[in-house]
Amino acid sequence: MKISRKIATGAVSLLSFAVIAVGAAPAGASQAAAPAPTALGAKGVCSGWKNAGSVPGKWSTLNDGCAHFGFKGMKMVYGWKVFKGGSICVQVKGFNAKGKKTWYKAGCGKNGQITVPWGNVAAPKEMKVKGTALLRWN
Repeated sequence: MKISRKIATGAVSLLSFAVIAVGAAPAGASQAAAPAPTALGAKGVCSGWKNAGSVPGKWSTLNDGCAHFGFKGMKMVYGWKVFKGGSICVQVKGFNAKGKKTWYKAGCGKNGQITVPWGNVAAPKEMKVKGTALLRWN
């Protein structure tokens, strides 16, 4: 039995369409529309409060995992609030006038805020915490 070129091309096209259709909606998948992407992008993930915990007697380093792009003269604001546990001592990362990473002492307590020099660098925010607590920071 000889298959014509038109029939073979039609069969391949039909099979390709079927494979694409199955890949687009796997069996058992919900037919609900996917949520539309937001315009926030990384800003939505990299801003706002983050949850963290610290252990007694040792400095715990917290990192937000986002690159914060600075400019000459820029300052970075850090804040923290303990929601379970005692007072904590805090140090935060900033950058001196030469762009070198520097740890600034922010003090001890159950909440606080500090502004430090950041400058023309791209780096994640980092905070060192000492004391037993569960906290939120930004």
